[in-house]
Amino acid sequence: MKRKAVFFDLDDTLYSGFPEGDAEGFIRCGQYAAANCGVSAEDFTARIRQAREDLKVVLPREPEIHDRTLVAQQALEAFGINPIPHAEAMHDLYWSAVFDHMIVRPGVADFLTELRERGIKVGVCTNMLVGIQMRKLCRLGLADKVDFLVTSEEAGRDKPDSPIFELALKKAGCTPAEALMVGDNFTHDIIGAHRVGIDGLWLHVHGEPPVTADFPFLEAADFYQAADLIRSALDN
Repeated sequence: MKRKAVFFDLDDTLYSGFPEGDAEGFIRCGQYAAANCGVSAEDFTARIRQAREDLKVVLPREPEIHDRTLVAQQALEAFGINPIPHAEAMHDLYWSAVFDHMIVRPGVADFLTELRERGIKVGVCTNMLVGIQMRKLCRLGLADKVDFLVTSEEAGRDKPDSPIFELALKKAGCTPAEALMVGDNFTHDIIGAHRVGIDGLWLHVHGEPPVTADFPFLEAADFYQAADLIRSALDN
């Protein structure tokens, strides 16, 4: 069946640098706490990291776990500090660090343009809050190179749960067999897509061990190779 749409994860798929920005973002929050809240930078950085992990346990696969204001609130409250004057400032500091480290993967912009010129719907299918992901796409210069965005906030659940993929299919106006999902996280992107019948292409860029699965999937070591595999999938 002819492919009509390609869905891409955003973080670590269309751009690199998120782990570095994430680390720097929490360091900036710690520096803010030291300057404004009377807490050591090291202690606060450790606490805000732990607050994010704690939220993942309390709210598994809920989009709220990505809200850095909520994470900052919980970290501040752990030190007995009123979060209201500070949490939003920490949110902004964190994301400014992430934005500073983002680099579009080589070949991405041209390939997204190529897909759309071929009449293929290009969607971004990503865990995270919609406002942040829109800002990332604008900052990366990709906002006008995609047809639609689907976030886990909009879908109500994080990948690998099915609602986000089902919503992407609805926006693309296609069936699972007519779509392809591309992402760097095998569980979230490839297994999640497979559960609703969408074929997957794993962007294997983090040095993980090889993966075996009881279903077929494509695999690429960089975005240029991924683009070639997508072209072949569209032509066959």
